[in-house]
Amino acid sequence: MAKHFLTLTIGLLWMAGLSWTATLKAERFWETSAKTLDRYPIEPVGWNSPARQCVVCHNLEKDGLPRIGPNLWGIVGAPKGRAKDYGYSQALVKAGGVWTKQELDQYLTKPGQFLPGTSKTITGLPDAKERTAIIEFLATLRD
Repeated sequence: MAKHFLTLTIGLLWMAGLSWTATLKAERFWETSAKTLDRYPIEPVGWNSPARQCVVCHNLEKDGLPRIGPNLWGIVGAPKGRAKDYGYSQALVKAGGVWTKQELDQYLTKPGQFLPGTSKTITGLPDAKERTAIIEFLATLRD
């Protein structure tokens, strides 16, 4: 019963996130606006960083709770599918290995091509400079 409730809850959160993401895209969420920031009780960690588009679905705080996606603190060099009790896709669970900068770049370029069967909802980030800036920022999120 708890598994069904968790699945339903994650599904509803995912759908709400998609709606919110679509709204933010329409507002060009990489440009801070008062209207967009009103959606947060406080400005989320990473909002003023290259990874600002990641905070829509991911938490960047150490020991922060996952949002729609898992927490990204310490992701560079971390095992794939590392967060316990997070509902990763089977493709990611079976991938094994750790997230290198090169693999993160490939994943962010075209998630479905790098990892067929992934549940990541973005189609990819075509701008190599943007991906590099995001990955370099994510690499700083560690002890």
